[in-house]
Amino acid sequence: MKKDDYIGASISTRMYEKNLLTRADLERLNDYDSLRDVLNQLNDTIYRESINNLARPEEYENILKSELRRSYEVIRDIAPDKDILNYMQEKYNFHNLKVLIKEIVQDKDYSNLYLDMGDIDFSYIKKNLIKEEDKSNIFDNIEGLKSKKEVEISKNVNDTYLAFAKKALDKFKETNNPQDIDISLDKSYYERLLEDANNLGLESLIDFTKERIDLMNLKSLLRIKSQEESIEKLDEALIDGGFIEKDKFKEYFDFDINTLQAGLSSQKVGKYVKDVLTDKDKLDNNILNLEKAIDAHMADFTRDSKMVTFGPEVLMNYIISKEAEVKNLRILLVSKQNKLPKEFTLEKLRKSYV
Repeated sequence: MKKDDYIGASISTRMYEKNLLTRADLERLNDYDSLRDVLNQLNDTIYRESINNLARPEEYENILKSELRRSYEVIRDIAPDKDILNYMQEKYNFHNLKVLIKEIVQDKDYSNLYLDMGDIDFSYIKKNLIKEEDKSNIFDNIEGLKSKKEVEISKNVNDTYLAFAKKALDKFKETNNPQDIDISLDKSYYERLLEDANNLGLESLIDFTKERIDLMNLKSLLRIKSQEESIEKLDEALIDGGFIEKDKFKEYFDFDINTLQAGLSSQKVGKYVKDVLTDKDKLDNNILNLEKAIDAHMADFTRDSKMVTFGPEVLMNYIISKEAEVKNLRILLVSKQNKLPKEFTLEKLRKSYV
């Protein structure tokens, strides 16, 4: 990767950033009483076209999905290569894999849960899994889960995701525990992210991904301890590739919260967990606090990316900011639809990356 290749794309992306909603914009929208009032105000923003195509205010989810798709397409059009988009779209690819496998094991139609944001040929994966499972009468609705831009995807890439799906499905057959589907695909997801980051050759993104793996392994540790499961279950859930070795997390298994916090203090993620892990809280509350630390970790990465003049970080920061914006708007619109208190909505709004 040559950062100079991103000069033009970075300049264009900085222009797109001017249309992002700020925290002040979100708070101003929260001052309105009804769902329709908020949508009327959004008519003066980049969401205008999607709102004009809306049949009913209650269908606002279509606006959010449309804007997120548009943002990805804009970046795809200007990016000198698609490596950064591969990284950002992995979460949608793996979400769809989870839905697909759960359809297979439960023999149900969850087509409404698929997200058309990924760029993998799921019809190919579907046909191969169905061939093995002999359940050819379902999943007709995922034929459309190809990229809107008809991105060419090699068979080797699709086979990679097919292997991820088969691995998760085989694990479920072995244990008959639906949770193992998520554990298997979550491990594959983060290992794939690290591979994408390495392919991009961006040191800041590689470090960010390794730290994220450490935080997710810590979350698995707290979850498994909370559920009073075994260290063997932890070993199955731990993800390779972080700064902290997997064996270290197994050492942490018998630590109390204070000892765990002390053990993590010298690690790169130590600053994110020092104030969120406390023996005053139950493990479930510590897990919720850790989610805030994970958000803070993402916010720090985007803040640092804003200091970059040009490079793939600029494009990635725009996508992250847009996704945060969409999440915030969803919170607002759901709150207005259900007539929730404005103070409650403000508390729920995630930290804006704009």
